[in-house]
Amino acid sequence: MARGHIVVAGAGGNTGSHLLPHLARMPGVARITLVDPDIYERANLAVQNIESGDVGEPKVVAQAARLRRIRPDLDVAAIQERIENAPRGLLRCDLFVSCLDSKAARQHLNEIAWRMGGTPWVDCGVLGSQNLVRVNAYAPSQESPCLECSWDDGEYAILEQEYLCGAESGAFPSMASSALGALAASLTAIQVAKILSGDADASVLSRQVVLDAEHHVVQVTAERRNPNCRFDHGIWAVEPWISPPEATTLAQAVGALGSVRVEGHRFVSGLVCPGCGRRENGLRLNRPLARCAACNRRMASDGFGARECLDSTLASEYRGLTLAQVGLRAGDIVSSGERHRLLVEAA
Repeated sequence: MARGHIVVAGAGGNTGSHLLPHLARMPGVARITLVDPDIYERANLAVQNIESGDVGEPKVVAQAARLRRIRPDLDVAAIQERIENAPRGLLRCDLFVSCLDSKAARQHLNEIAWRMGGTPWVDCGVLGSQNLVRVNAYAPSQESPCLECSWDDGEYAILEQEYLCGAESGAFPSMASSALGALAASLTAIQVAKILSGDADASVLSRQVVLDAEHHVVQVTAERRNPNCRFDHGIWAVEPWISPPEATTLAQAVGALGSVRVEGHRFVSGLVCPGCGRRENGLRLNRPLARCAACNRRMASDGFGARECLDSTLASEYRGLTLAQVGLRAGDIVSSGERHRLLVEAA
């Protein structure tokens, strides 16, 4: 009986759009969660596995409808968000698949896979200019390699450029054809099937496969845990915390937990528009940042008053705000010291 749950980040892109039908047809898959913030444009017709009727639709909505046509019994969830902005509790699954173009987004998914109980994940990519396809797979543990284990200072420097001013995520076009995206999707689907079946030895866990379609060469490289990796490889044990965000104040949350932190995000009290310079004040989680009321640009933190966590030093003017008013949602993981709680609605 199908019972596997797969989360696909970057589900609507070149590789993702070709991959999803393969996943839907796998007998071991019962649920697929699609994560992608974008809307299909006419230019996407040339390289992505879509139809003209999908243009103008959110990618996750169009792909969810397609998967249901392929398999009406498939449970499909659509999250129109960047992976780093989606509540982590909604991403609990048996396997993550990354079809992401952004290095920063892939770093977030690497961290989520480790934190959320140590969930295996497959990362795929294409380089159209050289007809290259790449697939990596990771089995999170303290001893196993992660995405960042192979990174040097140069990789982190590129990462910092992606979130210049924190205003927009940087995703770099792969310049890949529809055929190359489909090739990457097929190679990824084969590895997904092996992992879900428990055939870890035959999969690419802790390895990288690079297929050079230009010269018909396949290279397989083993990866090793880097003892100096900047990521701590920590796996969380998450406890449920029934506390509706719309009815729980910051004062109540701090009183119950001691402090409130959402890893990967900060609480900011000042926003500025990088376009017109308009400013807004008011405490909020920087996920997602607001858009400017004047020019609709994504606003960024002004760099002042940013806090990693909220505790008893929280200013009185903010203590009566609810968790929802500062941007938390059901499904968020709230950290307090060494404990991590899944924020869930009351039954």
